[in-house]
Amino acid sequence: MEHDLVLEGRVVTPGGVIDSEVGVTDGLIREVGRGLNGSKKVSARGCLIFPGFVDIHVHLREPGWERKEDFRTGSAAAVHGGVTTVADMPNNPSPTDNPEALARKAELSRKALIDVKFHGGISRSRPEALAKIADGVVGYKLYMSETTGAAAFAGGDMERVLKLVASTGKPLSVHCEDQAVLDRVKGAETHSEARPPEAEVAAVRKVLGSRGGEIPVINICHASTSETLRLVSEARGNGMKVRCEATLHHLFFSGRSVSGNRLLTTNPPIRGDSDREAMLSGLKEGKVDFLVTDHAPHLEEEKSELGVAGVPGLDDFSHVVSWLVRGQGVDPVRIASAASSSPAAHLGLVDRGVIRPGMRADITVVDMHSPQVVKNEDVKSRCGWSPYEGREFPGRARWVMSRGELLMEDFEQVA
Repeated sequence: MEHDLVLEGRVVTPGGVIDSEVGVTDGLIREVGRGLNGSKKVSARGCLIFPGFVDIHVHLREPGWERKEDFRTGSAAAVHGGVTTVADMPNNPSPTDNPEALARKAELSRKALIDVKFHGGISRSRPEALAKIADGVVGYKLYMSETTGAAAFAGGDMERVLKLVASTGKPLSVHCEDQAVLDRVKGAETHSEARPPEAEVAAVRKVLGSRGGEIPVINICHASTSETLRLVSEARGNGMKVRCEATLHHLFFSGRSVSGNRLLTTNPPIRGDSDREAMLSGLKEGKVDFLVTDHAPHLEEEKSELGVAGVPGLDDFSHVVSWLVRGQGVDPVRIASAASSSPAAHLGLVDRGVIRPGMRADITVVDMHSPQVVKNEDVKSRCGWSPYEGREFPGRARWVMSRGELLMEDFEQVA
């Protein structure tokens, strides 16, 4: 069979990393094997060929905050980092918790370079309205504390919301910081003290302690403490369908390295060494289900002057992947699970996330031996800066493909 394109390299499959070729025709993976024929051949020997990365937690800011990011610039940042599918969060100035807001977002997203899916918001005053947008979202998002662009669901009927979401058959992602704990520590001197680990743990306990009726699949967003991982593992052992994600920045940075750096203000904050090590171990051991960016671009002056929470991350997804594999000893198969197959399955995207015949040809080739120092001038995100600026990584995305179309070729984005 003559394929449109054949990729040759070290293919990351669920069973291991194999030296092989991937044949792509009409936007689909048709063959995985040796001696394949193609009208175009890409030799990526020495590179890791991953299923396209799927980031289930991004904030692309449009509509309302286009000065920070829009679907075009955010998707360009995603391609730069090797991400081929994203799921956008609902906390815009006009929350995505109604059909009109969702329709507007969907229309605006048509200019994106990659697949954009949406999480639905949950109205505090009318949570039952979430059913009206079920057909257009891949999941829902619940905020248990005040954070950028989102009001807390503090004091709401948690059991009722869980039942409503479960009735849609969609998963629920939860921002776990307990507002009552945050209110008790108002006035703290540092951001880390104002949003302590206890706030995350208390919120996780509330969510996982819910037992009233039907419960949806739950994703604990941006887990950052060892106790969160323990609670999630315990809940799984008790039969609860609960998953958790780790952000790139919580895995890479620790409290010591970010002290006084307002650019790295996030919710939840960057934690200490012991929590960071626990999260890295959790990723290696399969306790962390999803690798995400929580891409939350703000303008640099907003960060330095106002200390608003959130950091960009899409541009650097493959950078951090290369560091996890070569610097931290994470098995590439675990990376493919946490960054591709598990998030795709979680969102019900059964056509992607694994390199095998019949799947969509969403593919990310990471050159593990092409070191690069991150420079703000190379960032594709409209915000124009990276939290990793000045850091050197061992590798980066070299080829990126969506539906069989090359979006990045030999490190250069295709116009």
